[in-house]
Amino acid sequence: MPEWEPEWPWQRIKDEPSVREDFLKESQPFIRHVTNQVCHRILDWGRDEELSEALIAFNEAIDHYEEKRGVPFLAYARLLIKRRLIDYYRRKKLRAALPLDQEDVGQAVEIHMGVQEFREKEQNLERALEVQEYAKVLEEYNLKFNDIVKVSPKHRDTRETLLRVARILADDPELWSQVERKKKIPMQALALRSQVHPKVLERGRKFILAVAVLIAHQNDFIYLREYVLPDRKG
Repeated sequence: MPEWEPEWPWQRIKDEPSVREDFLKESQPFIRHVTNQVCHRILDWGRDEELSEALIAFNEAIDHYEEKRGVPFLAYARLLIKRRLIDYYRRKKLRAALPLDQEDVGQAVEIHMGVQEFREKEQNLERALEVQEYAKVLEEYNLKFNDIVKVSPKHRDTRETLLRVARILADDPELWSQVERKKKIPMQALALRSQVHPKVLERGRKFILAVAVLIAHQNDFIYLREYVLPDRKG
């Protein structure tokens, strides 16, 4: 699954079986990630029925998605996957085995429900849940969500520079492995890789790390990514 939601050719995806099949294959990491989260265990393709149910839900999301409404497709698909998995456990009479908080799902979007109602209710819930989960992840790196708001660059040029550096940090396997291991930025290595002065990096350290965490956890924070990084070029 691509990190961002590009201009996917929705009409071709909906109408051309080969294009849809390629899109479904490309999306399998996202589908598996969401299903693992919902079921609170690691699932494997070809072994666990839950993934087959999730794939069906994702395919239904393609059928019923309306790009013009402005709802992020991945958020829409995530909710349909949750809804179908709940129905699956109900059918199997294993509902008690699913450690889900019903408030997390809320009034999960019905396939034929008006998208406007979905936007007003479920999108707000997803945003709130993402902020809570993001704050928990930041704590692992000795960061607080409120601190990030305070240190966010005010000047556009500075912000764009730090966003670029954060992308470099998150996308470089060697650099990011050091971050995950030591819970801090390897400043000298990042300065060499990004060609940005160490003093600039030090002043923006918290912001860089927080954004890099957001990028590295690409399947978890759909709405926050759109807010912090509205497009790939920006």
